[in-house]
Amino acid sequence: MNATGATGLVSRFTGLVEYVHPMSFTPDSIADTLYSGKTAALGDPAGGGSDAFSMGPGATARAARLACVGEAVERFSLSGPRALLHQAVGEHENQVPPAAFSRFAAEQYDEPGFPFPAVRDGDRLAWVHAREVGTTRAVLVPAQMAVFVDAHALGEPHYEPATSSGVAAGPTFAFAAKRAILELVERDAFQRTWLRGEPPPVFNWRWSSQLSDPARRELTRLEALCDGRGAAISLRVLPSAFGVPVLLAVVRSDLIGVAVGCAADIDLERAALNAAREALHTCNWALRLLGTERIEADEVRDFEDHIRFHCRPSSRPSSAFLSSSPDSVVHVEAASGWPAITDDILAAGASVLLTDVTSAEAASAGLHVVRALSPDLVALDVRHDARFLGHPRLYGGGIDTPQQLTAAPHPFP
Repeated sequence: MNATGATGLVSRFTGLVEYVHPMSFTPDSIADTLYSGKTAALGDPAGGGSDAFSMGPGATARAARLACVGEAVERFSLSGPRALLHQAVGEHENQVPPAAFSRFAAEQYDEPGFPFPAVRDGDRLAWVHAREVGTTRAVLVPAQMAVFVDAHALGEPHYEPATSSGVAAGPTFAFAAKRAILELVERDAFQRTWLRGEPPPVFNWRWSSQLSDPARRELTRLEALCDGRGAAISLRVLPSAFGVPVLLAVVRSDLIGVAVGCAADIDLERAALNAAREALHTCNWALRLLGTERIEADEVRDFEDHIRFHCRPSSRPSSAFLSSSPDSVVHVEAASGWPAITDDILAAGASVLLTDVTSAEAASAGLHVVRALSPDLVALDVRHDARFLGHPRLYGGGIDTPQQLTAAPHPFP
């Protein structure tokens, strides 16, 4: 998003975004720049599973507002009407069927009451067009994975929860596509770390030659904000795909269990600052939820439920491993640029698929919204009764079954 793209998007009566305003903070909050907004109503996108509210942290009020508007536009585009192609699974060789994404383990389908059926060859589904990064290959991907659709109205099985991971808006298709890919990589790194229970090492940013003095000063400022509220923040390095740095910020205090923020970026400074800002605002979210009723794991259905589960100090043991590693690094390996990332994707034999989900309204404002999907990366789940435990990247190294993965809901916001 940029200032030009945001012009005219916000209006209670005619905008894609009903409103955007600065967030207020309670006395115990870690006060930093944050905007909140609400996506314009599109009726009820059944099965969408997306909150209408968006938030945007940023280094400045302008940056935070743009981030908030961008997230709201993404959700608007995901929910908009569009042309869909209807085919049976296996009807054409250019399909990438749901099974290719390895969302659920075979054992999950056998659990009593598991809420989603397996898709079978011959099932008729709605599809959207996509292209593979680094090749000229055109494919079809399941509409339920790319956009918010009412599966039952389409007469097809509702085979997994809808999410908005891997979606980005921007002034050009290329800009939005890059941000969407980064989000996929970020979610994959976090999900594998959480489910495998592997403690990530500390990023010693004070001594890293990869960060500029202004970046270190800003991280010091954010750290001081935490200190002023009795909280501590650390940056951790997650194992990443395709040479993209992924940093996890972990905030702890006596008041909450844990709050995290995560960011992937070819610019390590941006990753560090974005992860830290997100963790601060997740901490404030957790503080607000302390007054709500305690939630059990099997009740977790959306991202706020994940924060509610981890907001109390009693939940701390389930996330302790995130900040338990004594290992420290001052250098994070990073790809030299997007051509190198594309080369890494192809060298790994991986497939990253891009589909243009831009609504007509977003297009008229000069924006592009892109959905990225990959059968070779682990997706972030939302519903605890339908966790994504099927991907081969979750297993190996002594972890061979879903029962060996972390049992608690993740704290990702």
